[in-house]
Amino acid sequence: MSLIELDEIKSIVNKALEIFQSFESPFLGTIEVDGNVAFVGDTHGAIDVTSQVFSDIADKVDKVVFLGDYVDRGEDQLGNLKLILQKLIENKEKYIVLRGNHESPLTNEYYGFKKEISNKLGEENYNMFIELFSYMPYAVVVNNYFCVHGGIASGLEKVEDIKKLPRPDEIPNDPIAFQLLWNDPREGLGDLDFLPNIRGEGTYYFGERVVEDFLKKNSLNGIIRGHEVADGFREDMNGKVITVFSSRYHKMRAGVLILKKDGKMDKIYL
Repeated sequence: MSLIELDEIKSIVNKALEIFQSFESPFLGTIEVDGNVAFVGDTHGAIDVTSQVFSDIADKVDKVVFLGDYVDRGEDQLGNLKLILQKLIENKEKYIVLRGNHESPLTNEYYGFKKEISNKLGEENYNMFIELFSYMPYAVVVNNYFCVHGGIASGLEKVEDIKKLPRPDEIPNDPIAFQLLWNDPREGLGDLDFLPNIRGEGTYYFGERVVEDFLKKNSLNGIIRGHEVADGFREDMNGKVITVFSSRYHKMRAGVLILKKDGKMDKIYL
C-alpha cells in the first residue's frame, strides 16, 4: 500500500473516531424512525455483501443499523471496515455503526485483522484501530427494538445504564460491556436467567425469563442482534429476539432485516 493510501486510511479512521467520540456515551439513546430501517448483522470482511447493502438497500430505507463484527475472518476486512466508515462519515444521521466482539484486540490477534493490517499497513498502524474500536457505541434503541451485537448482560436492568459504562474500553474490560458484545440467547433455560456460555469466561447464555423482564422494564418490543452464525436469520423466544447474520463466510446466506414503517418485518437474502 502506498503512503497516499495509508494517509487515506488514517484520515478515515480519524474522522470516524471523532464521530464516535462525539457521542455522549456508549449508548446512542432511543431513536424513532418514521420510515423503514435496515439491520445488517456480522459481515466479517464480506465487502461484497456490504457493497450490496449500500447499492441495493440503503437508498430504499431511512436508516441503516450495522450490528458489529466488520473485521476478522473474511478476505477484505480492512476494505469492508473502510467502506462502512466512509458511509458513516458521509451521512452520520443515516448510519449507525455499533461495536461487535471482533472490534477488539482480544479477537484480532487470532482471527486475522491484526495480521491483515500488519501485511497491508505495517503492524505499527494497528493501534489506531484499537483506539477506534474502544470508542464505538454498544447499543441503540430504534423504534422500540434494543439493538446490540450480543445480547442482554447480567446486572443490566435499564438500557440507560449503558450510558454509565466506561469509555474508552479496549477489550472491553467492564463485565457488562463485555457481555453486551458476547452473550447469546438460548431457549430452554427454564428458571435460569443466565448460564455460562461455551464462548469462554465472562460470557453467558440468557434465557426467556430475563428477556421478558428486560423488555417489560424498558417498554421494548424486542431485541435485534448479530453475533451467531445463521442462514441469514434466527428467531428465539417467540420472535422477541431476532439474530441477523450477513456474512457468507460460513457458506450460508447473508441476511438483512428490514423493519418497515408499519412495524412489519421483511427478511432479505443477499
